[in-house]
Amino acid sequence: MCLKEIKLKKAYSSDFNNILLDFYIPVLSHSVGYNRLAGFFSSSSLAIAARGISKLIKNNGIMRLVVSPKLRKDDLDAIILAHKDPEKVVEEKMLNELEKIEDVFIKNHVYALGWMVANGKLEIKVAIICDEHGNPLRYEEGEKSGLFHQKVGILKDAEGNIVTFSESINGSAAGWFGNIEEFKVFRSWDTSEQEYVEADILKFDTFWNNLSERMKVMKIPEAVEKKLIELAPKDIEKLDLEKRYPKVSRERDTIMLFEHQKEAVESRVTSGMRGIFEMATGTGKTFAALECLEKLLEDEKKLIMVIACLYDHLVKQWVGDINDF
Repeated sequence: MCLKEIKLKKAYSSDFNNILLDFYIPVLSHSVGYNRLAGFFSSSSLAIAARGISKLIKNNGIMRLVVSPKLRKDDLDAIILAHKDPEKVVEEKMLNELEKIEDVFIKNHVYALGWMVANGKLEIKVAIICDEHGNPLRYEEGEKSGLFHQKVGILKDAEGNIVTFSESINGSAAGWFGNIEEFKVFRSWDTSEQEYVEADILKFDTFWNNLSERMKVMKIPEAVEKKLIELAPKDIEKLDLEKRYPKVSRERDTIMLFEHQKEAVESRVTSGMRGIFEMATGTGKTFAALECLEKLLEDEKKLIMVIACLYDHLVKQWVGDINDF
């Protein structure tokens, strides 16, 4: 059970990778330790941090999680003007978030984290974003500052090999299925990537050990910890954590064209490789174009292909599709 055994990409994008099946499940299947900066606290961000977590649980793994509460203006007024205990305000915000979970899919993943807390497999800390004077910042200000916007994950196997990643997901449940999520992956055993691995580890350790100048980090409020334990099932196997997970990876071992793509390629070939593909979104223009390129390479020893796109994420999609092809 070693992270080195996994064929990892340097980058993943939900536009052309199945993030869960291609990354999270394989790496957590080989991990015994998982450190996570999960961004702003919400039921959905907790669920996102817990995806693939059943594999870590089966390995008897340990997780450490840092989250930041979404403090609004009235919360800060209570702290600053009414001299209310910041921990009490954070406690109320987090409890309220846990009380209003409705989606079964999100519930199950939050409950899994509760089971880990109850069984000593998960420790959670809360980071409060502050200004230069040490006063808590509102959620909106914290987002603008970018101080806790980046989400970092650090995975470690039994041999001490480490994989880290920094993701761009916005912390909403839509990120599982709708939004485009992208992140880079770094491996401790690759000397060219060690510097990035060390930087991610330092970032997490700085928050975890309350060494950041703009963060106040504390243990999760006792009432919130008790609530998570209360939500936890006695038997983790009863949770259907993989419900609604996509069953098929988007990674392709072999590219097989459909009939409409073959017809488009044939039309292009017979017209001297000149023309425009007019095909509906998602029907395979990219692979049809790459098939044309492959046919050109049968006759041309040297060839330059220029790919022009309106948006950066489309360029990245082309790169992924070319690698797959």
